[in-house]
Amino acid sequence: MIGAERTLLSFLDAPVVVGDPDGCAVYVNPAFEARFTRAVEGVPGIPLAELFEGGAREAVLRAVVSACRQGESVRFRLREGSVGFSAVASPIEAQGEQVGVVILLKEEVEGVERILTLHRQMEQPLDDLAHALDGLHEQLRDARPRALADDALRALGRVRKAADEVHGVLTGAPGRSAEAAPARVVRRFDAGALLHRVAGRMARAFEAGQTRLEVVAKPALPPLACDEHRLEALLQRLLEARLAQQPPPAHVLLGARLIGTGSASALVISLCEMGRADFGARFADAPVAREEAAALAAELRGVAHPRLGRATLLRLRLAG
Repeated sequence: MIGAERTLLSFLDAPVVVGDPDGCAVYVNPAFEARFTRAVEGVPGIPLAELFEGGAREAVLRAVVSACRQGESVRFRLREGSVGFSAVASPIEAQGEQVGVVILLKEEVEGVERILTLHRQMEQPLDDLAHALDGLHEQLRDARPRALADDALRALGRVRKAADEVHGVLTGAPGRSAEAAPARVVRRFDAGALLHRVAGRMARAFEAGQTRLEVVAKPALPPLACDEHRLEALLQRLLEARLAQQPPPAHVLLGARLIGTGSASALVISLCEMGRADFGARFADAPVAREEAAALAAELRGVAHPRLGRATLLRLRLAG
């Protein structure tokens, strides 16, 4: 069919190129000939990449290799002169084998070009903002402002991801947010020392509320590998929420213990309340607390008993 003078591809207004398994062109339709000024009779046998100019050659070659290797369509962009094209490279199969590849090109409208230009202009300010927030995060010592800085960094990440998704929809190419981001170095720390530090900061407030605050944590607990300041801010927020209850509990116990063995082991931080009459009610911490726990890769659960009390359990992974 490809060698025939009139094929279905010949009627398409969009430029089309068909290649063989060796990556050489065997056919271009009249729309391609008109748009790229390539003579149809001189096409067969030419490497697909050589039908294009400049950086478009690399884009075509990369897309063709990826489409043939994955066995599925690959979207990409290229420019020919001052015109941008959205392109799709799809493998051609016959009797279960790949026998070639077809490339369909569509000229981009002015609005698409404008959006892609805006995306490029956003990348540097987003990088600068991320760098500034990282620097601010390292300078802050109090847990609450550090947690707010982390919130800003996560929000910035969502903005960047959304911008890259728009870029991907228009180009078929993954943005930088789809690539593996360098992991932030997380320092190991002792959970017991963290609990005592939080309790010490909240001691005066608990005394004023006539609530007893007790810390129970065995010495030499295995170290944790999460954001210490974020965990500290979360525990302080949970303690503040207990004091805000009416009436507040008579006794709050903040504890840490190791559960499980080997690779299944974890550290559980518990926040237990005693001395209230409504512990049978369904317990649920604020959604923001659950979001904070999720950011720590921790599991947050609440349990209650009418006589024994109510507890919030935070299950955390150990370092290493």
